[in-house]
Amino acid sequence: MQGIFNIRQRWISLWNRETFFVGMCSTGRSESTNNFFNAWLPITTGLHNFVTKYEAALIVVCERESAEDFASEHRYRQVGPHQALLKDAAKIYTRSMFHKLQDQFDQVVCFVAIERHAECNVRQLTAKSHSGRAESFELQINLEKLTGNCGGEFFEYVGLPCCYLLKVFSKYDILKIPEAFIMTRWTIGANKFLRSYDESQLEEDNLRHALRHSHLSLRASNLFKKASKMKESFDFAVLKLDELESYLQNYDNALT
Repeated sequence: MQGIFNIRQRWISLWNRETFFVGMCSTGRSESTNNFFNAWLPITTGLHNFVTKYEAALIVVCERESAEDFASEHRYRQVGPHQALLKDAAKIYTRSMFHKLQDQFDQVVCFVAIERHAECNVRQLTAKSHSGRAESFELQINLEKLTGNCGGEFFEYVGLPCCYLLKVFSKYDILKIPEAFIMTRWTIGANKFLRSYDESQLEEDNLRHALRHSHLSLRASNLFKKASKMKESFDFAVLKLDELESYLQNYDNALT
């Protein structure tokens, strides 16, 4: 038991708060992965079928992420007229992460931030609960550089500002999420132009379906971003897309 306790930093989540874990424990990640692939890869799957079904599963993931990215970028999120921080967050984060931040924002009213010490632009505070609970955290913020930290280490662990930091932002009239507290992986379009393969792979004759799909999605997203900036380029892109769609339809009919 003493030996297990001595390595507690490896297995107790409380001792790993300063490390980014997406807010997920190792068992939770394993269970969610297994739950997804069990629908595609039963235990009796042979090696040949495994490759085919695994690739089909990856295509579903890519399509699902593309649909969610589109929804995050184009669907409106309802925010109160005086919630400046949430309005800014709606422009920054994907839908799922915005809702998680909104949950933190809803808890802001439950706490009070008390300034304990001030030195130049650095403020040290204590966040306490209104309800009389013993829960409290020490915070520090630099009002010039807009950097800081919270004793709860929620940002380090999950990648989002916690309710205590949001309370401090409100206290000092910080109306936008500081860049130091924005994790790129949670932002809209973070994975839009990422490439997880080598360009030399595209020259292979037996190019996998998932890789073709990924490459075309990447090129299309890049082109659409450029084409949407002006009405002329938008109209030209739509015209060419119609021509491409007609060509592919005729090609499919010829193969059939």
